[in-house]
Amino acid sequence: MCLMANADDLYARLGLTPTATPEEIKKAYRKLARKWHPDLNPGSAEAEENFKQIAGAHDVLSDPDKRKLYDEFGVEGLRGGFDPEQARAYRKWSEQQRARPDVQEGAARRGGVGGGDFDFDIDELLGRKSPRAAAPRAGRDIGARVELPFVDALRGAEFKVDVPSEAPCAVCSGTGDQPGTTPTPCSDCGGRGRRAVVQGPMSFVTTCPTCDGEGSVRAACHACAGAGVEHGQRTITVRIPPGAEDGSILTVRGKGGPGRNGGPPGNLIIETSVQPHPHFRREGLDLFLTLPVTVAEAYSGASIPIPTLDGTVQLKIPPRSQSGSKLRLRGKGVARKEERGDLLVELSVRLPDQADDAFATAVAAASALYSEPVREEIRL
Repeated sequence: MCLMANADDLYARLGLTPTATPEEIKKAYRKLARKWHPDLNPGSAEAEENFKQIAGAHDVLSDPDKRKLYDEFGVEGLRGGFDPEQARAYRKWSEQQRARPDVQEGAARRGGVGGGDFDFDIDELLGRKSPRAAAPRAGRDIGARVELPFVDALRGAEFKVDVPSEAPCAVCSGTGDQPGTTPTPCSDCGGRGRRAVVQGPMSFVTTCPTCDGEGSVRAACHACAGAGVEHGQRTITVRIPPGAEDGSILTVRGKGGPGRNGGPPGNLIIETSVQPHPHFRREGLDLFLTLPVTVAEAYSGASIPIPTLDGTVQLKIPPRSQSGSKLRLRGKGVARKEERGDLLVELSVRLPDQADDAFATAVAAASALYSEPVREEIRL
């Protein structure tokens, strides 16, 4: 079962409303991408279709310019050749026409506004191809997951990714039609290649989506079931930029499925899975490290070498540092674009695992040096 019946509602695909913030869009996409990712649902046509839908919705709604066009014009605004300025001018003109008394009167005589007073070819208005030319179709998006070692995710790296490949079907040359079959008139448009569409008080004529304006349909190719493509496997090299997080989404444009009838190829949508590190952890652009120190280093102070993304640096530990004390190394965290996080080091004072009488005597003498009970402030 697909995510939604109305495939034109991109917000509904992600379970959102038009008031969703960019962060809400990103969060919803990540959640659904994990659920429907083809790698996690091998062989599932439903998962593949749902992933394609949510990837397409994310591609539009995460792009401010595309989202603005979609919010104003719907999916029409995303089609190739769409001219928003012409569309706005036409809308303004049509509103002025509907407000004219003579038009209102003529419409009333014919049974109400919207009875065919204006009959426009929307394809010609918006500068599309002629109705008998097969419409270009973009290739489908392909999803893949990349598992990254912790340090590679922070520094960025190149990886080879095995992804499904698609090539034009050798039998039908990518048309999706069975060679040698006789075209039959399209049942949706009666062979005209055009369909009437009524939107409010206006009547439009547009290309029939069933036959792409051809006016006829052919039997689906037996080899590719009408898809026009053959499936295989290919390996591509992908550059993961520095600072990738677990669940980051990377879009590699033009590396998805091939387009049809001159349409552009789809995109490769990569989700990163970052392996945990045994000592470091990450929060945003900051890195955290719990650093073991000896009793002598904590009491007397010390300069200790610690690893960072820029190489080894010396960390100065102040004298009489307590276990749990936090030290900050600015600019030694994760670098992403123009930003750079910090490295926060938490000291963990370790007692020796062996002791003799001299050490026991020293510890007992040290107990007399506390100025107040160490647990005095602990209370409910």
